[in-house]
Parts: sequence; C-alpha cells; structure tokens
Amino acid sequence: MLLEIDAYEPVFPLADESPEEAVRRIRPAVGILLEVSLEAARSDVFHARAKGTPVVLFGPPYAAAEVRALAAERRLRSFVMPVDRAVLKRAIQEAAAPEAIRSGRDRRRPSAREGVGGTVIFRDREGAEWLVYDRRGGDRRGHGLEETRVRAFVNDAGEEWRYDLPSEEAADVSPGMLERQLAKAVKDTPASREKG
Repeated sequence: MLLEIDAYEPVFPLADESPEEAVRRIRPAVGILLEVSLEAARSDVFHARAKGTPVVLFGPPYAAAEVRALAAERRLRSFVMPVDRAVLKRAIQEAAAPEAIRSGRDRRRPSAREGVGGTVIFRDREGAEWLVYDRRGGDRRGHGLEETRVRAFVNDAGEEWRYDLPSEEAADVSPGMLERQLAKAVKDTPASREKG
C-alpha cells in the first residue's frame, strides 16, 4: 500500500516460487525488497544474478541487528518493519541512485577479493564484477563416473560461464589466473550442458 501511494507497482512472488525464480519472471524495474529470513538474502548466487537491480533488505524488529549487519556486509540499503512511507521511499530511491552502484576502484587492472562463504568477487578489465565459485560434478567418460570440478563465473546480468578446472589451478584465485580462466570459460546454456 505504501509503495502504491508513491506510484510504484509492487509485484510479488507466486506461492511456490523461489526469490530467484520470481526475479527472473518479474524482471524488476526499480528494485527488489528482500526479507532477511529468506535464504536468498545470504546467497551470493542470488545477489550476483540480481546485480544491476537494487536490493533493499528488510525484516521484523527482532531481526534489526541481523538486517543491519547483512546490509552493511553487502553494501545494501535496509529498513525494519513496521516502516513509514518516507523511510521506505528513501530506502528505494537511495538504492536505485547511480552512485550506490559505483565503487571507485581502479577499473584498469583485474582484481579479486574474498566474498561470502568461500566465494570470490573478480573485477575484470572493463570493471564488470563476477561472482566466482567452484563446484563438483560428475562426468561420464568410458564406463565409469569421474568427478570433475568446474569454476563458475556469474556476471552482473546473472549469466553463468563455466570453466573446467584442472586440479593444479584449483587453489589459485589470483586476478591473473581468474582472467585467463574466464577467457576460456563457456557460457552455461542448455546446449552446453548437453555437450559437457
């Protein structure tokens, strides 16, 4: 109701829809209001795929400290319920402001920093940020099932690129190594999954 007063058009997830599925379906134009108790609030993958769309965290009064801490960790705007119209409107406007997205970091050299839960945030030469994480998978070769490792790169648009990770490169998350791996990575599509 508060959003509608200020001419925003709120859209909600379906009953059995995850936050990530809802964002994909709705494609929010202004921003995402994300309740702190949802798993997506802590998910690096969710935030990487939502990148480019401002996220504002909120929660109930008893979770105020958690809301503030998680918002500070992810550099997001936040509020605690109940909220008045002015506070809600300001949180959305500040999150959507262009200066909220700029980092001021050097955009000419690749860099890497530690993310949440063992992930890495890689900034490429053009200044785009990629969430980097490793996962294991099965690969059928010959008659057996061999375990493979894949390094996933998720960009601001939520697209995933995969790099088959040799064991000797697994520990190296230096900017130079990540840049080389990303250059050889393949965009994750249904067709590429069938081949791989």
